[in-house]
Amino acid sequence: MAEQKRVRLQLDIPTDIRNRVKAVAYGRGQSLVELYLEALKSIGDKELNSLIDKEIKERPAKGRPTN
Repeated sequence: MAEQKRVRLQLDIPTDIRNRVKAVAYGRGQSLVELYLEALKSIGDKELNSLIDKEIKERPAKGRPTN
């Protein structure tokens, strides 16, 4: 399967909210992106949930690449 094009998403949120989100994500052993994606699943759209599950499964491990 061909590599899918990646895009960046910026959120305009206050620093205190971002800091709390980082703390929650860290406490769950997730990255910020993983936490946001899991939150988007609460919308309840089956296709979106399927895409998010696939993305989370295929994401590289957190941290610096080992290569």
